[in-house]
Amino acid sequence: MENSIDRFADVCFTLSREDILELDKEDNGAIHNVISGINRNCFGVKLFDDQTSLLVHMFFINNLHQLKGDIICLEIDDPEYFTLLLRFCLMIADDYEEIDAINAFNIFQTRLRSFLEKMGFFTTTTIELKMFEGKNAVGASSRPIKLIRLIEKVEFLRELFDNNYKLKSEKDREYVYLMVNEETSLIKIGTSIKPHYREKTLHSQEPKIFIIAVWCCDKTLERELHKKYSKSRVRGEWFRLKLRELEEIGKFMNLRCNIQL
Repeated sequence: MENSIDRFADVCFTLSREDILELDKEDNGAIHNVISGINRNCFGVKLFDDQTSLLVHMFFINNLHQLKGDIICLEIDDPEYFTLLLRFCLMIADDYEEIDAINAFNIFQTRLRSFLEKMGFFTTTTIELKMFEGKNAVGASSRPIKLIRLIEKVEFLRELFDNNYKLKSEKDREYVYLMVNEETSLIKIGTSIKPHYREKTLHSQEPKIFIIAVWCCDKTLERELHKKYSKSRVRGEWFRLKLRELEEIGKFMNLRCNIQL
């Protein structure tokens, strides 16, 4: 991880206004829409192929207050590709409130896939591989198969909390839980004596809501979290939280729960 952090400064750059205007000359309109104020921001991908290696430039441009952007330049077969791109998306999410890091990662990867297909590569994603595991897949392609890694949001967030969502409820115990709305990325911070039953009741209203973390603890910790992240509250128990904030919650809850035990 330290090596990828050291390398990040070598592959990630800030785009000047002049850089953005130059990119706009080769763009199909998305960048111009940001420059002209039609759209607030845009994601972009450029793929370069010299028949021996594939280099991809991925960039994000924003024009909310001023025209600015960031770009990362990677070789697709770089063993640290995933770590570096995710770090880039985390940086964007930290800088722009409306950006979700996981969504940004998947947007970049999906657009990369489109360019690879245009170049004659047969592509598949990690999600598709799971769907067709054990089955034979045949695709016509003049070039090698490229695997596109996408992040499954619920699975990724559950792993962030060491899959403690599997904790079974015990009678007369209180639990603080986190749920995610997979479509909006909003996080629910709640308390219940039966958190998994609570998840099922919410499914009748919004089927894309899933538990990602559960702690057996005093329900007052829920109020502490609500207070700590009050500026990120969207409504009621729903918050717009960054991955780094979710990591903070995990450390905070593990520490407090251990103290209570």
